[in-house]
Amino acid sequence: MRPPRITYVSNLRQQLAGGGPYAVNWHAFDQLSRRFDARYAGPLGDLPLWVEPTVSELRRKASEGHRHFDFLSGSSLEQNAAEVARHTRDADAIVFRSATQWSRSRPSVKYFVYLDVAFHTFFFNTFRIEDFSRDDLERIWREEAAFLEGASGVFFDSRWGMQKALGAYGLKGDHYFAPGRGGVIQPPSADTWSGASRKLISVAVNFWQKGGDRTLAAFKELKPQYPALRWHIVGGEPQAGWESVNGVTYEGTLRPDVPEERSRLQALLADAFLLVHPTREDTSPLVLTEAAYFGCPAVSVNLFGIPEFVEHGKTGVLLEPPVTSHAVAATIAGLLDDPHRYLAMRKHARATALEKYSWNRVGAAICDHIQRTLTAA
Repeated sequence: MRPPRITYVSNLRQQLAGGGPYAVNWHAFDQLSRRFDARYAGPLGDLPLWVEPTVSELRRKASEGHRHFDFLSGSSLEQNAAEVARHTRDADAIVFRSATQWSRSRPSVKYFVYLDVAFHTFFFNTFRIEDFSRDDLERIWREEAAFLEGASGVFFDSRWGMQKALGAYGLKGDHYFAPGRGGVIQPPSADTWSGASRKLISVAVNFWQKGGDRTLAAFKELKPQYPALRWHIVGGEPQAGWESVNGVTYEGTLRPDVPEERSRLQALLADAFLLVHPTREDTSPLVLTEAAYFGCPAVSVNLFGIPEFVEHGKTGVLLEPPVTSHAVAATIAGLLDDPHRYLAMRKHARATALEKYSWNRVGAAICDHIQRTLTAA
């Protein structure tokens, strides 16, 4: 008997580099391909990728009046549905990466959805409701809710994202799950931290959005007391005058699908003392898991899906809002001054990440449910 033919629908190119959305998308399809006859259909649809700098800029520049999401208009959703139908004619089942832009698709076969958060959560995480048409928003939310309820399985990156969707949309089905997600980089065989390193690392496409300015101010506060402290910035171009600060290095993007750049990122994570991620806008950042693979604990915030990936006091430290640069500095100093606590945290961070957040574990949970559903049908 041939394996089920699964068509995977995405609005993204199939690539590892480009940030968290691309990495999760790539790994999700990779896991499906190991179990099924999986076909990649993408990039499809009219929805642009919500790159973090664009989102933040839109949020800050929201003007008077009532905006509409034109790329989620009725006509755009109909076009997306027609495009999906053309690419899935011979599928035994469909797996959609995300939900909103496909919400008018009504496949004749069973379909499944893998997403980070529902559009309702994304909206309130990013925009102000006063700037948008309430009728337009409610239409989008209503259509997405119906699409999710009609699925045979909906898989979220985090329990936080799942609970937000269930509450906002009043979802009633028993087909909602939170298998999580893994990281982009393969875990190393051991924690090889030197024991002497006092390197901090931050990884973000958008420096300000992920709290880079807070980290910079904290670093300036700490540097006189801890002269060996270093800070390596990976990702988008940092702002706020970092060039004049002794001990700060901008590493560039470091794409995981470019071998030499991946090796550099792995070396930085392997010798990092702490990942510093005092973010303003987020869902379930992959970098928390990737750093923990190497044994590197995180300093982040007690918001979004982050508490699922950083256990406060055990695998890192979560700051309560409102987050200040002084709180970031005090937390880093506390760990620098308490090596016994730090080493216990480091050990627990790696063990937890390896146990809970491997792509093989996540993929098995998703593929097992799909297999059971199709077999029963």
